[in-house]
Amino acid sequence: MAYDSLAQLMVDYASQGMTLAQIAAKVGLDVEAVHERMTSYLENQATSMSVVQMRMLQLNRLERVIQALWDQVMAGDLMTQGRNVKNMIDTIREITELMDLKKDRLRDEQVRLTQAQTQLVTTAIDVIRIGMLEKIIEILPEESREAVEVMWNSTFPAMAADAIARNKAATVKMGAGAGPVELEPVLEETD
Repeated sequence: MAYDSLAQLMVDYASQGMTLAQIAAKVGLDVEAVHERMTSYLENQATSMSVVQMRMLQLNRLERVIQALWDQVMAGDLMTQGRNVKNMIDTIREITELMDLKKDRLRDEQVRLTQAQTQLVTTAIDVIRIGMLEKIIEILPEESREAVEVMWNSTFPAMAADAIARNKAATVKMGAGAGPVELEPVLEETD
């Protein structure tokens, strides 16, 4: 794909705060043509590098900023009255943010695992509920099927909600010192 220097110039104008109409007047094109060329240019620029490549390029830039500030900061930063120390700390924070170093990956994975397990359990319960209803309806006389299906579909969710409410004290603690998971479900026996 050929490099579009006019589109680059128009993007630079937009970066400086010019509107599409101002850019169109400056370059002698209509607004629609300016918009199309800028959009095409930006899309081609964005897709030419992967997110990882862009992140590494940005990391390289920030590391160069640190290199430029390092000697001044180590020499006492007298010329800028300590501002470069702050600039260096801010740059380090930017790197931390860019590389996503503040995240607790283990905790995030535990949350995802819990969500997946919950989804698996609810899906399994739903499959059992539907399967049991089909089996029960098969053995019932024709005139009782609809009433049983209505009762089943209204009773099952209520029973599930009640079971959850009765077991709300069963909590799972995560993190350091949480210990093993101990759940004691409250089940009522029926005769």
